[in-house]
Amino acid sequence: MHSVLLSILVAFGGYSLLNVAQASQKIGLARYKTHKLSGAVLWAAATVCTSLSVFVLLWAVSLGSVSIVGAMAGTGLASLAVFSAVVMKERIRGIEIAGVAVILGAAVLIGLFAEEAQAGETAEAGVMVLFVYAGAVAVLFSAAWVLLARKRPGGLLIGGFAGALGGLVPLFQKVSTSTVGRSASWKSSGDAESGSAFVRGAMEILLNPYALLWVVLSILSMLVLQFSYRRDRAIRIVPVFSAVYIVVPVVGGQIGFHERLHALQWAGVGLILVGVLLLTGRFRRGRPASP
Repeated sequence: MHSVLLSILVAFGGYSLLNVAQASQKIGLARYKTHKLSGAVLWAAATVCTSLSVFVLLWAVSLGSVSIVGAMAGTGLASLAVFSAVVMKERIRGIEIAGVAVILGAAVLIGLFAEEAQAGETAEAGVMVLFVYAGAVAVLFSAAWVLLARKRPGGLLIGGFAGALGGLVPLFQKVSTSTVGRSASWKSSGDAESGSAFVRGAMEILLNPYALLWVVLSILSMLVLQFSYRRDRAIRIVPVFSAVYIVVPVVGGQIGFHERLHALQWAGVGLILVGVLLLTGRFRRGRPASP
């Protein structure tokens, strides 16, 4: 139970770091126009933090349920709303406060039943199921993209595809940290005998084909999301991206790792989705979209 609770806290920190760093990148780019040095330093520091967040989330996945870590993705938006109000001095409306409260309350609800989240040992069969699941998700969104890209919902579908690609990342992060992933490491036998236990473990997790796969998926997700902004407004894409980003790993954790969540944890997942919609509803009054 303690490891699952730690996983929830680490996931909250990782997603918060990611979203706040993205906002800081935007601030750095804006400042660069008038103060080049400070703007460049801020953007560079924020970019480093976005990279670090990936490894924080990798740690979270290694500690507990990938379904819960995936569901916690919405908590980063809550931290971003608080950051916008405190640091960026943006006015936070009642509906946004409600969104933050709902998301944080949902995270607590999930944590209260942490002992109910059970995950089976990763097996070769489970990995094959994940590949089938990932392929089905990719084919579904790709087909919808081809058929509907030029129509009104095209931008939303592309944004959803970006969320799906991002949602697959924690699933393959989980595989890369498992015995299946470690056994497929590219490190040589000589490397295995040298260095500390921590270094050897890190090499096993990061130097295997599943690690390469989640790195590629994260890059593709970012690129597809940027492309979706050319087809529709961010105020419409952000909620779709966020919802799919949460749902894909939650479902994948059930079918690939045989994870089981308590009924109230499922309610917590649903509440996080509601909170995301409340927070992104801030954009419907014509306010610029945050990163």
